[in-house]
Amino acid sequence: MKYAVWLDGVILKIDLTENLYRIYKGDIADIPFTLDVFEDWKEIYNLNGEVYILSPYSDSVTREILGRLNIDSPYISNDGKTKPSKVPYERLIKATGWDPFEVVTIGSSPLDLLSARFYDSRIKVACIERFIDCSRYSPYLIAKDFPSLITSLKRLRKI
Repeated sequence: MKYAVWLDGVILKIDLTENLYRIYKGDIADIPFTLDVFEDWKEIYNLNGEVYILSPYSDSVTREILGRLNIDSPYISNDGKTKPSKVPYERLIKATGWDPFEVVTIGSSPLDLLSARFYDSRIKVACIERFIDCSRYSPYLIAKDFPSLITSLKRLRKI
């Protein structure tokens, strides 16, 4: 499998849902960042397959965050259009050549799910419920934390 992991809400302890939704609606809003991380974020290293980080931040901010956290995974940063948008997935698929059917996105917000669906509904979205209930958006999988998600993915033979 191939994995696209959202930086905000999965690795970083920050919920940008409201800010990103305001930007999507045409309002002006900041996209703050933090270096506070969830304790279980290193579970990304237990994913068996290629892993890309998806970031709502600019390339320079994303590079700084990943560098300070010692994450060396390849990433797709925000080039002006972030979630909810199909643009991050267009850039991901173009950069990797991945088949959307083979991609599992790991996010924590309904916007993560909408972004994947805007691009291709065959992308499986796994939601870690950090800040917001994702269930009404019908993700492929919901987990309370990263270790639970890894266990569920193993049971479904997606790892």
